[in-house]
Amino acid sequence: MSWLQSFTEKACGCLPCVGSGEVETVREIPINTGEHNPDYEDNQTSTTKYNLLTFLPKALFEQYRRVANWYFTIVAALSLTDYSPVRPWTTWLPLAIVIGVSMIKEAIEDYKRYKADREVNLRAVDVLNPETKEFETKRWMDVKPGEIIEVKRDEYFPADILFMTAETPEGTCYIETMNLDGETNLKIKKAPDESKEMTKDSLFGFKGKIVCEPPNSRLYQFTGNLVMGDHTLPLNPSCVLLRGCSLRNTTCVYGAVIYAGHDTKVFMNSTAAPSKRSQVEHTVDNIIFFMFFVLFSFCIVGSVYYSYWIKDEYSQHWYLGTQYPNVQYAPDNWRASGGTNFITCFVLYGYLIPISLYVSMEMVKIAQSMGFISRDLEMYHVETDTPALARTSNLNEDLGMVNTVLSDKTGTLTRNVMEFFKVSIAGVTYGAGVTEIERSNMERRGQHVPSGEDPGLAQYRERFFNFYDKRLMDGSWTKEADPRAIEMFLRMLAVCHTVIPDGPEDPKEIKYEAESPDEMALVVGAKALGFFFCRRTNTGITVRETTERGTEMVDYEVLNILEFNSTRKRMSVIVRDSRGKLYLFCKGADTVIYERLSRTPHNQALKQPTTAHMEEYGSAGLRTLCLAYSELDPKEYDEWQEKWTEAKMSLQDRDEKVAAVSEMVERDLILLGCTAIEDKLQEGVPQCIAMLAEAGIRLWVLTGDKMETAINIGFACSLITEEMQQFIVTAHFQEVEDLENAGKDEEAAMLANERVEQQLREVAADIAAGGRSREYAMVIDGKALSYALSERIAPIFLETALKCQACICCRVSPLQKAQVTALVKSYGDVTLAIGDGANDVGMIQKAHIGVGISGQEGMQAVMAADFAIAQFRFLRTLLLVHGRWSYKRISRMICFFFFKNLCFGITLFAYNGFTTFSGQYMYSDVYMTLFNVIFTALTPIIIGIFDRDVDRANCYKYPKMYRQSQKNTYFNFIAIFGWLVSSVYQCAVIFTIIMVGCPPTMISRKEGDVFGTYEVGVLMYSCIILVVHLEISSVIEQWTWLHHLSIWGSQAVWWIFLLIFDALPLVISQDLYALFIGVSAGSPQYWFYMIVIPITCVMPDFFWRLCRRHLYPADHELIIEEQYLQAQEAKRARRLGLPAPHAGANGAINGGGASDADAAANTAAAVFAHFEGQKKNTGFVPPYDSKSQFYALVNNDGKGGGDAHRRLPDSVTVRNPVLRHLDQSTQRPPSAPRQALATEMTTVHEHVENPFREGAAQAASSSNGPLPGQLISPGAARVGSATSAADIRAANPHMTPEEAEMLATYSAALENRA
Repeated sequence: MSWLQSFTEKACGCLPCVGSGEVETVREIPINTGEHNPDYEDNQTSTTKYNLLTFLPKALFEQYRRVANWYFTIVAALSLTDYSPVRPWTTWLPLAIVIGVSMIKEAIEDYKRYKADREVNLRAVDVLNPETKEFETKRWMDVKPGEIIEVKRDEYFPADILFMTAETPEGTCYIETMNLDGETNLKIKKAPDESKEMTKDSLFGFKGKIVCEPPNSRLYQFTGNLVMGDHTLPLNPSCVLLRGCSLRNTTCVYGAVIYAGHDTKVFMNSTAAPSKRSQVEHTVDNIIFFMFFVLFSFCIVGSVYYSYWIKDEYSQHWYLGTQYPNVQYAPDNWRASGGTNFITCFVLYGYLIPISLYVSMEMVKIAQSMGFISRDLEMYHVETDTPALARTSNLNEDLGMVNTVLSDKTGTLTRNVMEFFKVSIAGVTYGAGVTEIERSNMERRGQHVPSGEDPGLAQYRERFFNFYDKRLMDGSWTKEADPRAIEMFLRMLAVCHTVIPDGPEDPKEIKYEAESPDEMALVVGAKALGFFFCRRTNTGITVRETTERGTEMVDYEVLNILEFNSTRKRMSVIVRDSRGKLYLFCKGADTVIYERLSRTPHNQALKQPTTAHMEEYGSAGLRTLCLAYSELDPKEYDEWQEKWTEAKMSLQDRDEKVAAVSEMVERDLILLGCTAIEDKLQEGVPQCIAMLAEAGIRLWVLTGDKMETAINIGFACSLITEEMQQFIVTAHFQEVEDLENAGKDEEAAMLANERVEQQLREVAADIAAGGRSREYAMVIDGKALSYALSERIAPIFLETALKCQACICCRVSPLQKAQVTALVKSYGDVTLAIGDGANDVGMIQKAHIGVGISGQEGMQAVMAADFAIAQFRFLRTLLLVHGRWSYKRISRMICFFFFKNLCFGITLFAYNGFTTFSGQYMYSDVYMTLFNVIFTALTPIIIGIFDRDVDRANCYKYPKMYRQSQKNTYFNFIAIFGWLVSSVYQCAVIFTIIMVGCPPTMISRKEGDVFGTYEVGVLMYSCIILVVHLEISSVIEQWTWLHHLSIWGSQAVWWIFLLIFDALPLVISQDLYALFIGVSAGSPQYWFYMIVIPITCVMPDFFWRLCRRHLYPADHELIIEEQYLQAQEAKRARRLGLPAPHAGANGAINGGGASDADAAANTAAAVFAHFEGQKKNTGFVPPYDSKSQFYALVNNDGKGGGDAHRRLPDSVTVRNPVLRHLDQSTQRPPSAPRQALATEMTTVHEHVENPFREGAAQAASSSNGPLPGQLISPGAARVGSATSAADIRAANPHMTPEEAEMLATYSAALENRA
């Protein structure tokens, strides 16, 4: 079989049939025969991408998937020709560096994978040798399908094996699947009844055959049979032990290998995640295509002009050696000369494309993701020891452009830690207390919130149990009106589950392992109410029941488990009690349970109160399950069991057949009641959602909960507010239900479709009528959503929903989650999907960005995600801080790359025009080569990693700044065009001044030499290096020592390079020999131009930015002003020895350490939080004075008696007018005119000239006097009841008369305002 055929088949998800080209449908594996099918995979595994033979071709293939590398390779190849204007090594060297660095990185990563593979392949396992009848130690890589192996406690399973027997009488074992799906709770596995009695010795002579489905990626499904002589036994997933799991709480197990190596399910699931590229990368591709267009335009213009010049003018210039024509200079063959000139220009103008751009972007993104995001202590969850994780570095900047967040609810917005809270049994509700969501909604409405919990709960309180009702506690339920129903209800809670007990059979010490926290809560609830589930075996469970008959141990034989899935929405068990009676217990969603109830008066009477209680529980945000049972006839059960066995043994469509047979027995149920479990909101969710909404991010919640539950949780977490107009879209109408009950499904679907479309159009009309003056929220149920996602209605649904600030989709399936995500993504908005469970994987992979929550439901969502966090509240840090910073950093870095390369490349084109586009250049090809890889390489990397405008505290305080990156303000067409226009202008200034000021007829220095080509080249190159670095320095908002090092150091490296090459021998330095010291450095004109040209180039941009910033400032520029003032306040406080500022109550600073370059701005952030947290004295900080009443108030916290310790009145809340203006301006609606902003700024600048500032030249005459330049707060001075300047001067002798006069005026204004 060729490698191409094998690759195609694996890509299609199928395998060839053994021995033929047909698709394999059945696999037969002989057990313990010593014979092995060579077409089946062995157990040697490899996760590497390369080997020694394939590394070079495959790695090069990966590098040349980038179009730019093809271009640079073509340029390098053309440099080998006679038509190249530069030496070949100058083009090959940077290409080799760029590709070589990437390939070395690939090799290092692949070698790490090889070492991990080798360690796994060399692990030891005991394998049964059928010839010697003994277990022998083999390496994992030598294990074959059909061999019987022994796995001991705490060891990993080397392959997917059939669990045959264990050293336990029940034939059960416990496994941990953390490496498979991330879940830490133990799962029970059961050997087939026919093989569980086998011993180690009886396995020596065992012969059989496994007939099963071919290898596939379905982790939790397995279809196969075990053939033992004449007997055929159906196999199910519960008897298959998968590679990657480990054995726990069991001495050893024995099993036969089914799938080995890359056929195992864990490897079949290791498919590559969908390839995602950021929006910025797509824009970069377009810019590169534009630069290609510019380059080809230059080449075409040059070659056309050159060819005509060769044809008409060349022969007239005899000094060019016209008597020796060649293909480059051939008037008779001028077209060929034009063609060769095109090659010359193509090589020469290659500097327009930045060769180091991709490598620099990759370095920057890795630093952002691995260095900052993954190490941010604000996103570290202490309770679970879980840091944030960036699983990809491609999407950092997209985190700053998110428009819509699509979120799961359970485990994402909530904790997924369930507590048994209320129940409804036989139409009576039990349980008291107020849920967290009810409490939050009461606080929101201003209602009285009950404090504390029922005193009686304390003695019963335990994990997963938060229930108290004296009517049920301590056996009191036997005195209720219907004790038999309560007894059956509690029995069902203790029996209908798949929970595994662990530990001693003591209610206080036993531990439960459950696949679902809901099941855990129900079992714990049953235990607390007297039905203690204490033991589970392969065939049954034991419950210690406390009833009116006393306490007794009751064994239940578990005959069948009808498992839960998202389609069935229910789970059932069939058991036989000690008296021989057969019961079916069924729990699930109310809709599916009600459909299967018997039509008896008893059920009809219970449905109404039970439904009312479920709605009441749902309104309180509780998760509800409906419980029902039936007593089975033994004869009918035996007939059903035959059909069940036949369905379980089927190798084709087994799941569908099992579901159909399950329907036959899950009928004529008797309703018992319902349970209500509380899943509390995660900490900080409401604040996070409110902050995201203020940042302009829409939030969609996709949940499987009932509509009432989802709406109340929406209110509790601030997703929906009272100010929002709510629209509810549903497909539940009486007419539709009547048609469905009559069996007219098509007519019902058509009517429901029409009703949903009608509702959506009405919602759209209401929104259009209300305009943007109101906010809207839409709630749609799963049935309506199925119609809304249809091809005809989907555009209406999307257009309407996007006009809402919040959208909640209820009762949705995992498939619908992915469909909704794909629909929103198709609009063009950047989408982010966040979830914590396997049912969220689809939407996580569909969205532009997938975020997984490391929660209670395992790690499948995390493994499919691009980023992983432990709590939903960390999303604000991920988006508002890291997302915004990453976007601005990478945008500025890329713009600077194209700015500098266009500026440099145009000089080559312009100078070439002076030489009739003959390919002549004024620079040495040595430093032309080093332009991107040395002289301008460090600055863009430092900008991409450390550049920042505002600190994280202000990112939290003013989330509306996020809208700048959300709208792509800094990397849209206008922004990019501005950089390119600036580049062209500055290039024109440099070229014009130098070419006009340095003609070849002008003497350059006192020795009398005129300007030469390379002297002019060094001058122009020096100006370009200086100008591009000064230009980027003029836009940097915050400087660090790394910024200084990169910008000034890069310029220093250029002159150091010149000095070094000056000193090298002529054979090495060639064109640069003694050029700088001997020629350029001695020319006054060189140094004069080093001053004039940068000023001429940079000043227009600088003044334009300055004027725009003062007349039409952006929001972040206002925040920078505030940040600067706060930093000055912090410095002043430190100089005066005041207490260090602390974090404010608004939570701007969350605690934890700084994760990146925050150290330089921690002081400003702390001062900002201090001012926000204080309600008094928030103006200018006064100078320290030991006699000042202000400091007495601060130090004594207002305690004590007398006027000397009286607090300042609440009205004295002086706020710096600049800060007060910034508070208002960042909350200004987008529609506010910019002219009003300019007017306000004028007023603010008037306030900045504060009358309380002393001249810097005045010296402090006393240690207690004011320091020069200090600001005195009118709210902090001893004003008291005095309003005259004389009284103020008497109370504050350190003040000057001018200060006292101005303070009196200001205090009077404050009193009038108060």
